[in-house]
Amino acid sequence: MVLYLIMNDIQIRIAQLEEKGWTLAALADELGITPNAVEKWKAGDRHPSNTKAILLLLDQLAKQKRIPKKRRYTQNRHTVEGVKG
Repeated sequence: MVLYLIMNDIQIRIAQLEEKGWTLAALADELGITPNAVEKWKAGDRHPSNTKAILLLLDQLAKQKRIPKKRRYTQNRHTVEGVKG
């Protein structure tokens, strides 16, 4: 039952961040995970192994005034928008 309540919290936080203009890709970049993982959390199909830490990070992102622009996610984490870093 606790997992169910926590998952609802994660889904609520993601929805709130989306209302503020965050994209799933931008959230994934900030959390250091794939956009697919965030999509699964939002849908309730999966849950993070460190749920409390993710909730804290999502809360911190919600407090940020500046919302990052969507970055293009690639297999190579050092490549953003086709430019090697």
